[in-house]
Amino acid sequence: MNWLTEPWLFPFMRWALLCCLILTSIHVYLGFHIVRRGVLFVDLAMAQAAALGAAFGVLIGIEHDTAMAYVLSASFALASAAFFALVRSRRIHQEAIVAAFYGLASAATFVVLERSPHGMEEVKHLFVGQILTVSPARVLSAAAAYVVIGIAHAKMHSRTMALTEGRESGRMLDFFFFATFALVVTISVGLAGVLLVFALLVLPAIASILVTRKKTMALVAGWGFAGAASVVGLHIAYHMDMPAAPMIVLMLGALLLGAVVVSVIRPDPD
Repeated sequence: MNWLTEPWLFPFMRWALLCCLILTSIHVYLGFHIVRRGVLFVDLAMAQAAALGAAFGVLIGIEHDTAMAYVLSASFALASAAFFALVRSRRIHQEAIVAAFYGLASAATFVVLERSPHGMEEVKHLFVGQILTVSPARVLSAAAAYVVIGIAHAKMHSRTMALTEGRESGRMLDFFFFATFALVVTISVGLAGVLLVFALLVLPAIASILVTRKKTMALVAGWGFAGAASVVGLHIAYHMDMPAAPMIVLMLGALLLGAVVVSVIRPDPD
């Protein structure tokens, strides 16, 4: 029993778990839209744009976790949102455009951080985050921001779902989705890093869609997958002294593998 309960005796572990659950609450919902649209790279590309903004801030002397650092990251992410909402081509699938953007943003991040005396440490921080050392104030402020964005999406849900399913179109509606998505990703990258943000957006959505056709049940299953992976991943990371974010991602991957097996055994989900 001590082995099971020991990690949760420490406040930093409880705050890390709460942070993961708060991230899960909005990322799984947005992830369903991303997966259904078939633009899986867009979250990774926006996360990388936010990371590029943070890297640029490091270059010009702005410290991590400050208001100015957030504004800079958000500006880069919102610029990418505007780009994805406006740029369309009948000859090239949007996923190809997004993937090209991600590659360029990644290269630019490395070039910018090459000028920093702690370049590789900054790369690691942006990629895997420091979820075990995140401050309670940042967790609570992120939760407040997600509540506001969640309310906006709840009011626009029918229209954004119609857009995702191809029943409605419009650049302004597209920009609303991508802009709010960019703000979420900007906050999340600062908390958990690019890797975990990408995983929470994509893997639970794919796993739950494999096991059920019902939209509401799929969303609930996605939250369940992400929550379980967060608990188990943090628990293993504590006992094995491993980085938390990659361990959570591996647990999400294990659950996705289980969903694949279920989909093979039961090819026609309810």
